[in-house]
Amino acid sequence: MASPGRKRLLFLGALLLLIAALLYGLPRVRRSEKRYLTVSGRVEATEIELAVRIPGRLREVLIADGAEVRRGDTVAVIEDEELRSRRRELLRGIEELADRVDAAEFNLRYTASNVRHTVEEAEKALSIAKARLRQAEAKKENAEREFRRYANLLKKGAVPPQRYDSVRLAYRLSEEDVNAAEKEVEKAEIMLKKAEAGDDLLAAKEKELLAMKKSLERLRESLKQVEINLGYTRVVAPLDGVVLRRVAEPGEVLPGGGVVGVMINPESIHVKTFVPEAYIGRLRLEMEAEVFTDAYPGQPLTGYICHISDRAEFTPKEVQSREERVKQVFGVKICFNGSTAPIAGGKTVREVLKKGMPVDVRFRVRD
Repeated sequence: MASPGRKRLLFLGALLLLIAALLYGLPRVRRSEKRYLTVSGRVEATEIELAVRIPGRLREVLIADGAEVRRGDTVAVIEDEELRSRRRELLRGIEELADRVDAAEFNLRYTASNVRHTVEEAEKALSIAKARLRQAEAKKENAEREFRRYANLLKKGAVPPQRYDSVRLAYRLSEEDVNAAEKEVEKAEIMLKKAEAGDDLLAAKEKELLAMKKSLERLRESLKQVEINLGYTRVVAPLDGVVLRRVAEPGEVLPGGGVVGVMINPESIHVKTFVPEAYIGRLRLEMEAEVFTDAYPGQPLTGYICHISDRAEFTPKEVQSREERVKQVFGVKICFNGSTAPIAGGKTVREVLKKGMPVDVRFRVRD
């Protein structure tokens, strides 16, 4: 039987071996624990508001929470009777004004032709009157010379008085012809001025026609805007997605920009998490990350780091970490290569992850 001293030595030796084993294995345990970093996160997705572009009363809302929509699908319809009435009114106004414009253009062409013809006639009449005046003045000049010559001859008694009277009468008649020709020239000049005044009438008609054309263009622009607004009475989905929530009902009057529903783009599904400051230096963009869900605990989704915040922030209250909580963390975004790519079990990211779902994210922080 072993002595008490020997038992004490054996006990101390076993204790030393146990301490040595613990000291040897502890770093390995710690390395194993620090090999992965697991943090909690939440599934996020880009929200798209399905909003009306014009104010109006909703006639129909064709979406429901969780419904899938395709790009171009009608999700809501706004009452359009008022716009259609306005469109009919504008069409009538455009038709009437277009007829008036046609008539004004015809009147303008007729007036322009008439003015041009009247001016040409007045210029021709003035030219003839001036020619007659020149002839009358030349005839008067000859008659005046003849009259003066016969007056001198009469004083000398070289011509009979009858001949002198005949020459004097011819001279007076030439004066009357000149006066008459001058009046004709004055009259022709007045007629030419009146004819040229038609240009002012023509200019006024052109301005009136231009104003009518501008009014017609404004009506057409108004019609175009009404037709655009008629197209806006149907609210359509901008892309394929899933309706997150319906927020309006038929009969509601919405202002411009009023929201009918909110949808998400499945391609934008990602996980937002926060990593303690001590580990952020071990992460990098494109680094692989595993996302665990409660529904499929043994089938992680493989994603990659697509964004790392460049600013530290205080730990959000809703974020829980398996590591000891720290005061500052960095936001990290986990993306996936397509929302329809199958994962283990035949499910896709789109089928497994839902906006707002809590998940766990695991990073391999040490090889």
